[in-house]
Amino acid sequence: MERRRDKCGSVENGHESYDTIVVGSGYGGSVAACRLSMAGIKTCLIEKGRRWEAEDFPTDSYNIMSAVRTDSRKWGFNVGAKNALFQIHEQDDSLVAVACGLGGGSLVNAGVLTPAPIRTRRDPKWPKEWNDDWDICQSTASRMLGAHRVPIEFPNARVMEQVVRDEIEDYIPDSIKLSINFGQDETSKSTGLQQMGNCQACGNCLSGCPYNAKCSTDKNYIASAIQACFFFRAES
Repeated sequence: MERRRDKCGSVENGHESYDTIVVGSGYGGSVAACRLSMAGIKTCLIEKGRRWEAEDFPTDSYNIMSAVRTDSRKWGFNVGAKNALFQIHEQDDSLVAVACGLGGGSLVNAGVLTPAPIRTRRDPKWPKEWNDDWDICQSTASRMLGAHRVPIEFPNARVMEQVVRDEIEDYIPDSIKLSINFGQDETSKSTGLQQMGNCQACGNCLSGCPYNAKCSTDKNYIASAIQACFFFRAES
């Protein structure tokens, strides 16, 4: 494929032109946009939500409720802003909760990284070539997301370890790795893209980090994509 890095999107007949369009900026969308951009492909990433800064995340019950949008197909009503951080969709017997913002679900999860279970890797549905590169790709993702071992044992880490013990075959006890900056020098070197704060163990991970310590995809994959020649457009 020819490598092109002239500009992030050309204009033809008054319209922006791209080689590819990626919808959504969560883990899947941000990784795809990053790799495409790095390959010299003119890429447009479309995201419904806005960019969330550390000071924007809710830190108490009232603010969390104001950051939620509920969409009920059954009752035919919507409550909350279209670009609310948390989006809850109800339809028939299904209830889906997603994050809305630049970085997608990485903004509101705990950033837990665990090795792929042996039983998963043995699944014959995976292409053989994937197994050959599995460890390399897993290591690359861990480095990109700035995953580090928790320096102290938080109560929620003990809960996660029990979950891992119950779910992963041949589990060997090891400290959990989180995509969070704990103040280690190698964290800034591994992401190498944005200045980050340090974890304060506030437990606010699931509603966004108010200390800018979480390595969400807007700070690594999307930042890399922008550097490589990339265009971002928010739809809200």
